[in-house]
Amino acid sequence: MASVANEIANGAANQRWVFVVRVTDKPGTLTAAAAVFSNRGVSLEGILGSGIGATAIEEGRLIVNFRATAAKQDLLRRALERLPDVFRVDAYAYDDNRLRAIAIAKLPLTTKTLNDDDSYTIETVAQTKTERVVMLNGTPPAVESAIAQFRQQNQLKDVVLTYIAI
Repeated sequence: MASVANEIANGAANQRWVFVVRVTDKPGTLTAAAAVFSNRGVSLEGILGSGIGATAIEEGRLIVNFRATAAKQDLLRRALERLPDVFRVDAYAYDDNRLRAIAIAKLPLTTKTLNDDDSYTIETVAQTKTERVVMLNGTPPAVESAIAQFRQQNQLKDVVLTYIAI
């Protein structure tokens, strides 16, 4: 109990985490994984599920991001690992060098997308007469900061953001 109190006092209560969970891709797997968080009072910031095996339909992964203390993150990881359809859980702190954020954002064509920072890249992937879709790739803080700037300038029309470990 004292370690949790120390984490809260040190500001770690809201540390951000990303889990990459290797799972069986079948009905109910996502629900069971989400229940691990819900039953322990942790709200998910984001979750993405996908199959990763081109020929093996049973292979999938969930990418889950959330805020918790280190102690609660460990508890959540162990609870997920006990689920029958979970093969492995890899845990990453939000600022881990092996973690990358990938965002697809829709912006007005007139939006300036200058990038003076080496911590992310930006590339136009589609364009109409009035809008363009860009892909941002880089460290989570850098990509999220760029998205926040677009939002602050009222330039962000839509965005999807997820993470990948390299």
